[in-house]
Amino acid sequence: MVAVYPHVFFRDRWVTRDEATVPIGSLAMRYGLSVFEGVRLYAPSGPDGPTRPFLLQEHLARMAASLRLMRFPDPGLHRLPGVVDELIDRNRITRDAYVRIAATPLNAGQLGDPALPELSVTATPMDRKRWLADNQGMDLSISDRQRGPDEVHPPTAKNIANYAGPRLAWQEAREAGFDGCVLTNRHGRLSEAPTAALFLVEDGVLSTPALSEDVLPGITRAWVLRTAAAKDIPVRETALSRRDAYRADEAFLCGTGLEFAPVRSFDRRWFSPSGHRPGPVTRELVAEYFLQVREQARAPHLPHEHREVADGSPR
Repeated sequence: MVAVYPHVFFRDRWVTRDEATVPIGSLAMRYGLSVFEGVRLYAPSGPDGPTRPFLLQEHLARMAASLRLMRFPDPGLHRLPGVVDELIDRNRITRDAYVRIAATPLNAGQLGDPALPELSVTATPMDRKRWLADNQGMDLSISDRQRGPDEVHPPTAKNIANYAGPRLAWQEAREAGFDGCVLTNRHGRLSEAPTAALFLVEDGVLSTPALSEDVLPGITRAWVLRTAAAKDIPVRETALSRRDAYRADEAFLCGTGLEFAPVRSFDRRWFSPSGHRPGPVTRELVAEYFLQVREQARAPHLPHEHREVADGSPR
């Protein structure tokens, strides 16, 4: 079992994990309602800390959008930068970790009743996944299970119910001997992995399914698009087919928890010439990502309440 940090923020106070419980009759438990974000904490180099959140404001902006889509009132997102700082201090987090921020309706009610979300903020130690730690490539299947369209449930809302179907697709892929899968959409085109964005490289051009392909607006996905453009790597958001995946020179998945995972095959069709190694575009982007996160962690840090006064933003 993965170790966790004991101090958590729940219902406007600091408690232990055992004290942070969700009522069995709540809207969250009855209808799968909880908007969340995962945020990476990075140490300057190795386990020496202190850690700093990466792209926190981008995550909070997406969370605000998810709250609006789910018709949840804002439970006080403006407080979260300070809460994350205190979470780091209380738990003495000095190594890379993962913070989960959730807005969860704990009130009881029926399907049509208003949701009254409460904030929770927790942290878990998290280093590299094995794909980066062991320089492994993923073997992925392309699933016939679909990422739900906006007409069913907004794919841009990061709510826990959106992960039930993709979880089944992932389990089916693992049972078939794959490391995971890529979901398709209602048109049979590529969408994304259950918890990560998909990128393909062909002839030096980096491509990813457009947001209109029922894709979550990923924070790491957006970072890749910005960084590739800054490095003069040709990049496009477009519609992609299974055939595009099969003929790609290289591919990778990316997301906050996953970071990056090179892909070495789709449906047991192996890449050439990259074979089992990450391709050159993947390697360049991964190197730049870790350069940036370590540099940011080394930068001088003001406690959040002082930083808000300094930059004039509301508290």
